[in-house]
Amino acid sequence: MALKLIVAVGVGVFILLILFSSGFRKVAYRDPSTVVKGAQSHSPFQSSRAYEDLKRIVDLGPRPPGSKEAESTRRIIREELEEVGLEVHEYPFEAETPLGKKTMVNVVGVVKGSQDGIILLGNHYDTKYFPDFRFVGANDGGSTTAWMIEMARTLGPKRVGRSIWLVWFDGEEALKEWSESDSLYGSREMVRMLRSRNLLPKVAFMINVDMIGDRYLGILRDQGAPGWLINGVWSTASRLGVTGHFPGKSAAIQDDHLPFRLAGIPALNLIDYQYGGSMLDHKNTWHTPNDTLEKVSPDSLQVVGDVIYYALPSLEAYLNNVSPSR
Repeated sequence: MALKLIVAVGVGVFILLILFSSGFRKVAYRDPSTVVKGAQSHSPFQSSRAYEDLKRIVDLGPRPPGSKEAESTRRIIREELEEVGLEVHEYPFEAETPLGKKTMVNVVGVVKGSQDGIILLGNHYDTKYFPDFRFVGANDGGSTTAWMIEMARTLGPKRVGRSIWLVWFDGEEALKEWSESDSLYGSREMVRMLRSRNLLPKVAFMINVDMIGDRYLGILRDQGAPGWLINGVWSTASRLGVTGHFPGKSAAIQDDHLPFRLAGIPALNLIDYQYGGSMLDHKNTWHTPNDTLEKVSPDSLQVVGDVIYYALPSLEAYLNNVSPSR
């Protein structure tokens, strides 16, 4: 019996080694071509400015809901948006969490449009709370916070078309363990607020961005998104020659787009969920002390900035010609 067990274990290990050296390796490691290098700007979006904002934000340290660092982050967002001329609103709310009641604040910057209706771009500015180590969230929380500030500069205070709401959600991360009640606090509250003010029907669509600063940029298709939203973004990526960073693979990730989708709003989540060049990199970086500034690439911010900048008018043109089913 012992000998058979040893032989069986040995064969199993051998098979695993073969699998690892062939097909599994293809899954575990990304193609080196997904590393973004020297991205050329195709739009007014300036990744160098976004990266400077990111430095300021990361220097604040951990930014969980209710912290003074979270308030400092809001101040940076508010000051930069007001400098551009955007209308800025803060919406505080009380959230029941596993750590007790927390005051959280959503921040909204409004690009005023000439046409009735709202396009909503969302991201979260909080970092996950870890009591046992210092988590600065350069990519997870930081990259999109800075990216959205630069997108506000790029869009400016007015535009032809629907108004764009740039929304920084508080409390995306779970305070303890991810669940329906312990996560997405800010986006759930934003949907409630819009519904209470009868503004929800005015939201034409919502795009959420998360974890887009990875040097190995690969944004997967959102499985639950309407085809016209996916096609609008991916066709823009193709037109700009960056399809390698918007591959055809799909995934379903719970994120701040979900409350909007459940409310009947067409929503698309843009997230690079594998952080780094391999699954091992992801495990060693995501939600660890290693999510630091040097892991984030300005070039990745540029790619996503260019794609969204040009996708927005094409998506709006589609809406003006077709009434998509929700």
